[in-house]
Amino acid sequence: MSGGIGTAVHVPSFAVGDGRRAVETRYVDGLPQIVAWDLTTDQRRQATTAPLGVETAAIEPDGRGLWWFDSAPGGQGRWLRGPFEGGHPRPALDGVPAGRMHGLAFDPRSGLAAVGVGVADGTRYYLGRPDERARLVAEEPGYAAVVGLAPGGRLLATAGYPAGPAAVRLWSPASGVLVDALPGAAGDGDGGAVWALGFRPDLTTARPELLLVLERAGRYTLAFWRQGEGIRTHGPGSALDFDTEITACWYGPGRTALVQQDRAGRSRLLRADLDRGTTTVLPTPEGTIIDFSCAPDRTVHFLWSRDGEPPRPLICHPEPPERPDNSGRSGHSGRSTTASRGTAPGGTTGSGRRELWTRRPYGQIHSFVATPPGRSADHRPWPTVFLVHGGPHTHDRDAYDGRTEALVRAGFAVVRTNYRGSTGYGPRWRDDFGHRVGLAQLEDLAAVRGHLIDAGVAEPGRTGLCGYSWGGYLTLLAMGVQPRLWDVGLAVAPVADYTAAYRATTPALREVDDRLFGGTPEQVPHRYRAACPMTYVGRVRGPLFLAASADDEKCPPEQIERYLAALRRHDVPHRVRWLDGGHDVGRDPAGYAAAWSAMVRYADDALRASPRTADPRDSGRTGSHHPVHHIEETEERSTP
Repeated sequence: MSGGIGTAVHVPSFAVGDGRRAVETRYVDGLPQIVAWDLTTDQRRQATTAPLGVETAAIEPDGRGLWWFDSAPGGQGRWLRGPFEGGHPRPALDGVPAGRMHGLAFDPRSGLAAVGVGVADGTRYYLGRPDERARLVAEEPGYAAVVGLAPGGRLLATAGYPAGPAAVRLWSPASGVLVDALPGAAGDGDGGAVWALGFRPDLTTARPELLLVLERAGRYTLAFWRQGEGIRTHGPGSALDFDTEITACWYGPGRTALVQQDRAGRSRLLRADLDRGTTTVLPTPEGTIIDFSCAPDRTVHFLWSRDGEPPRPLICHPEPPERPDNSGRSGHSGRSTTASRGTAPGGTTGSGRRELWTRRPYGQIHSFVATPPGRSADHRPWPTVFLVHGGPHTHDRDAYDGRTEALVRAGFAVVRTNYRGSTGYGPRWRDDFGHRVGLAQLEDLAAVRGHLIDAGVAEPGRTGLCGYSWGGYLTLLAMGVQPRLWDVGLAVAPVADYTAAYRATTPALREVDDRLFGGTPEQVPHRYRAACPMTYVGRVRGPLFLAASADDEKCPPEQIERYLAALRRHDVPHRVRWLDGGHDVGRDPAGYAAAWSAMVRYADDALRASPRTADPRDSGRTGSHHPVHHIEETEERSTP
């Protein structure tokens, strides 16, 4: 490996028609860059030197060219193509305008490529061969993305809002005519959603088949659509039916797929037979599978981590020996092939690491807790920082988090809570909080805080919040809604004025907000007002540290500036730092590292000082003493 090429960001994508070439995303000087990997010689070559890094890359089926999306800080950009062996890059498809990246698909048989481009408030689909002029196939309003191109280029699959009337659309590339549409809402009125995951690649003459995940009646089912026959599934009760979120891809010839299931902050891989309706668990270590892919030789490459252990690439051979999935569909059966730390609810996951389950009437809130190691245990309770994940439809997991490690080394207890809205706990936990956006999540954070105070881990007067994107939004909201509970707030790229952010953000995020709130700011203004940090800015006591980017398209700077002006009017102690890199502030590694160091010092000053004078109600299970019931009623804002 070249000296400057660092650790993996994603697993390799392989040239399916070649088998000797792959493309990777790896860190180079703190930024993700594209790396060409020759499997024959095991040599790697850095293919990009993008000043803001590159997140999305692909390799042509024949291995001749590498594609990557070259974006500006605001998210606008275009696909570039460079020869695998090296050379000057150029636009991958001529005639395609700059815009937002809305998906890419290749067809090995025809050599065609399809791309989705977000332009203004709509999506356009283009089709063409590398270095040739592309043709506009279709366009539609709102956000959608290319997810597959059937063998021979016979059908183009695109995906919109999974629970909407056109969750999946099938287009004829030749005519641009809509051939079929798969609605997300089930015909029996039970609701639901549909996700498209790609066409079966080995079908050359038969009708195209599209891999699907269906959400029905609180379950997730692996299924497929066949042209002329519709959706085919084994239905509820089969081994292809899961209680928490899954994703999948086709694996080898026939109707076989690889499935990743996320459950309670951990994940596992299974091989699924769609004809028989059976699954087999693959031998992967306990922890989190961040990304996975299939090589032409049918080995599975996956990026794995667990709490305290940085991600590393591993390879799994799904051929025997394997073990049947005797656990049915409800969770993680079997033990991993490597040593495990044990993860019983409320138990530890290693020195200074534990899990916490906080009981509430609506369910149990799951948190990962890390405390300073060694003799510092004698000094509990600790000043405590909640790292609040974004999304909201993502989750914190049993995986390495550099921020956690830095804070623990600095002497803080660190809490990562999967509040309502998080994935990995089933549709009800993800969706069932009655459009009480932000407020339900604050109830969960407050309840966990109270639980940790009762357990002697956290100390009243020395608890703070830190979040990025939607996590930064919750941080600002909590500092106004629950000012007696939180003693410092650290918010990066946050939503600070929800209505203003809605009007200026991307079409994809407006659709996310429409679902969360049950309408637009004009349709349900009371919900947006109740969920908006600006509504409570007069109650914020601070101190607050905000970091943001002037190029952020998802959480635009203007709404943050309005919030900062309000803080100044109310004389709230705060600090602000402006970064480069757009919403992904990690694209400015030096600036973000300096901002993070400043935030840690800021939290240290706030939480190691004498505890703030506590309100008489601020003791014990504080969350139950400070409800927010009195207040009127995500593409997602991501988690780093």
